[in-house]
Amino acid sequence: MVMLRMVLTVTALSAAYFLVPPQRTGEPDPWRLILQLVLFGVIGAVQLRAIVWSRYPVARAVEALLLVVPLYLFIFSRVYLETSLYDSATFSEPLDPISSLYFTVSVFATVGFGDVVPESGGARLVVTLQMLLNLVIVGGGIKLLASAARRGVSRRREGEDRGAAG
Repeated sequence: MVMLRMVLTVTALSAAYFLVPPQRTGEPDPWRLILQLVLFGVIGAVQLRAIVWSRYPVARAVEALLLVVPLYLFIFSRVYLETSLYDSATFSEPLDPISSLYFTVSVFATVGFGDVVPESGGARLVVTLQMLLNLVIVGGGIKLLASAARRGVSRRREGEDRGAAG
């Protein structure tokens, strides 16, 4: 059941990214990115709580990871795509959904091949924000997920010990 939920989660996020049409008109709104990142933080917090109280905290932590990482990548990828659609000179080449996702993942993985680069100051600021948040996500986020899983395992063991003693 857990594996099915994991596959469905990644599939639903991917389908939403590729099937929901991007905003093609109007200048990209920085408040929209901020709202999406706040929503991402709320989803992350809900996932941490779910891990601690889960019957299988380690599996739940893996499931949460498969939700929050693609969600994070799709948020930035969509921002880059919509920015490029608004002004094709924002990046070294016009972005489509796949090249935008490719660029986002290469920034997240700190590969930076250099074939797609931000050309405008605004795009460079957003990429810099992503790089800084990447450090938080990879460093702090993974640590929080692992810590929540450990707490959940400890909570479950304590409950089993009380049940066996009672």
